[in-house]
Amino acid sequence: MKAFKRIIAGAVAITSAMSIAACGNSSSSDSSSMPEKELKEDQQAVVQRLADSITEPRKLDNTTIKWFSHWDINPTESADKDIGVDLALFKTKYDGKIDWVQTIWENYFDDLAKLVMSNDSPDFIGADDMNVFPKCAIKEMIEPMDDYIDYSTPLWSDMKTAADKFIFDGKHYVGVVRVDPSYIWVYNKKVINDIGMDDPAELWKEGKWNWDTMSEMCIEFTNAEEDKYALDGWYYENALLESTGMPLIDMKDGEIVNNLKAPELAKAEDMMYELQKNQVVYPKDQHDWKVRGDVFGTGLASGLTLFYPIGFWGIENAPSSTEPYGNIADGEVMFVPVPCAKDTDKQYIPSRIHAFCFAKGCKNPEGVAAWLDCTRYAEIDEAAHQISLDQLAEDYGWTPEMLDMRDEIYKMAAEAPVFEFAQGISTDVSNLTDNIIKGTMNPAATNTWTELVEENQNALEYYIKKEQDSIKK
Repeated sequence: MKAFKRIIAGAVAITSAMSIAACGNSSSSDSSSMPEKELKEDQQAVVQRLADSITEPRKLDNTTIKWFSHWDINPTESADKDIGVDLALFKTKYDGKIDWVQTIWENYFDDLAKLVMSNDSPDFIGADDMNVFPKCAIKEMIEPMDDYIDYSTPLWSDMKTAADKFIFDGKHYVGVVRVDPSYIWVYNKKVINDIGMDDPAELWKEGKWNWDTMSEMCIEFTNAEEDKYALDGWYYENALLESTGMPLIDMKDGEIVNNLKAPELAKAEDMMYELQKNQVVYPKDQHDWKVRGDVFGTGLASGLTLFYPIGFWGIENAPSSTEPYGNIADGEVMFVPVPCAKDTDKQYIPSRIHAFCFAKGCKNPEGVAAWLDCTRYAEIDEAAHQISLDQLAEDYGWTPEMLDMRDEIYKMAAEAPVFEFAQGISTDVSNLTDNIIKGTMNPAATNTWTELVEENQNALEYYIKKEQDSIKK
C-alpha cells in the first residue's frame, strides 16, 4: 500500500518542521534569568488597574507554576520580544512566576508520561497544537479542570461552546482561553506589486479571493527553472482541506467522527491535486524534507515564494524573527484568510484553541487557575486587549491594514471555526491522516484522492474504533 510506505517519511518530515524551539533533554529552567522586555508605563497602568479590579483573587500558597513545553511561555526568545498582558497581570496580581520545564517536540509525550509516572508532574501544558485531547485524557496524562474553571461565570461563559468540544467522561479537560485561526495566507505585497498580480487583500474585499483565484496566481507564479514556487511551509494542505468547513476527524458529544468520505473533502483534495500537477509547491523532498532555507517565511521577501500559509504566530513576533517574510514596518507583509471554494456558503476559518490543561498530578492547580483567569481578563478587557494590538503596531511595525484584517479573521473564527482533531486522537491516527491529507500534494509521490481513500479507509476506521472503544471504557 503506497500510502503506508510514506507514513514514516512524512512523520519524520513533520517532526523536523515542528522542532522550532527544540531544546535539550527535559529539565527545569529559571526563565527569570533571561532578558525580558517590560511594558511601557501607560500599559503597566492598564495592567495595574485590571489587577486592582480583581476583587476576589484566588488564594495561592505557591505563586510559581511549572510549564512543560518545547518552548518558553516567558518572553525569552529575543531581547525585542514583548511580555504579554496575561503574564504581566499574573506577575502584578499574584507575584506569579512561570518556571519552564523543557522538552523537545519529538519527545514531548514520552517525557510528559515519565514525569507523571515518577510523581514529578509539571503543573500545566498547552493545548494550542490540538494534539493533546482526547489522547492525554484517555492515557491519564491530564486531569479535569471543572473544580477550578467554571464556564457558567461571566469570565468564562463565552468559551463554553468551544470548551464543550473537549469533554471526556463528562468533564472538561481543557481550559479554553480563546478561539484562534489556525492558519493565514501570508504574502509579500512588494513582490505581488512588482510582478503585477492582484493584491489578495483587495481580492478579498471584492469577494474574489477563493480557490480559483489563488490557484491561478500559484500557477502563473511558479517557475522551477528560476527556483520560484508558489507555496512553501507545512500547512497549506491542512489549511485548504479545513476551508471546506469540515475537518477530516471531528469530535461530537464525546464521539470521534470520521469524515473521510465526505464530498466536501473530495472537492478540496481534487483541487489540491490539480495544483500539485502544476508543481506549485516547494519540493521539500529534494531538500532533506525541509522548507526553503530551513526557516519559516524564507522566500517571501526574496520573491521566490508567493504564499506562506502559517499561523499568526509566524508573523506576530519580534522584528528579528520575521525578516524572512519581509519588512513589516515598511508595509511589505500582508495576509488574508485561507481561501474557500468559490461557491462556499460562508467563509470557514481553520481554527484551533488557545488553551491549557492541568498535567495529571499537578502540584499547584490553584496557581494555574489563577494564571488562566489572567489570560481571560487580558482577553475580555478592552484596554488590556488594546495593549496587544499596540505592541503589534508600535513594537513590531504592523500597519492599520494588517490590524484590521487580523480583527476580521478573528471575528470569523469565532463565528465559523473548524477544529481538526486528528492530532489529538492517537499517533496512529495523526500519522495516517497527515499522510492522507498531504497525499494529493506530496511532491515525492502524488496520489489522487480516490486512491488515498481506497488505500487508507479500513486502517483509519480501525484506529478510530480502537480509540473510541478506549473512550467508552
